[in-house]
Amino acid sequence: KIPNALWANLIRERLSNVDCIKQGWILEGFPENQEQAWMLQSSGIFPRHVVPNHVFLVEVFHTTFDWPSDPLVQQRLVKPEDLSEQEVSKKLLEYHRKFPEIFHIYQKVLKSINADQPSVDV
Repeated sequence: KIPNALWANLIRERLSNVDCIKQGWILEGFPENQEQAWMLQSSGIFPRHVVPNHVFLVEVFHTTFDWPSDPLVQQRLVKPEDLSEQEVSKKLLEYHRKFPEIFHIYQKVLKSINADQPSVDV
């Protein structure tokens, strides 16, 4: 297990790279709890938008049936290693348990998005 302070430092270092500054960034799965959210803030990391994790489950590409047409998006895609549907469900359940405590920290930038619609509309 990696200490939260180390996570925050690693993320801050990565987000200071030119590609993140120019293209923006998304943290998926982090922060997982209130302590991690406070660590990000104390490291000077303030997201402009925070979206509940379940919204991102809509944007899953399939290498045969739903490949993005944009070559730049194609280059950035990474296939998750050993990520079963059961593991995703377990992580999502844990996230929903801890989301209310994270919500208070980011309530001014929290965005509510209806993910129950076609992905192009989301």
